[in-house]
Amino acid sequence: MSEEKTSYEKRLEYNNNYNREHYRSFSMRYDVEKEKNIITWLKKQPSVKAYITALILNDMKAKGEE
Repeated sequence: MSEEKTSYEKRLEYNNNYNREHYRSFSMRYDVEKEKNIITWLKKQPSVKAYITALILNDMKAKGEE
């Protein structure tokens, strides 16, 4: 006997599939003792994604790889 999915489950499945096809995520871990200065700096940023993206784009531009 198969149970029909709820509208929530259908929406969740759709969103998960969409995200798998259209996005790529990256994760980093920082040591709370050894890299405390980096953690503190990142926490001060209004958007960590925008901050890191800007650093990458600037680096690409500097290396002529836009």
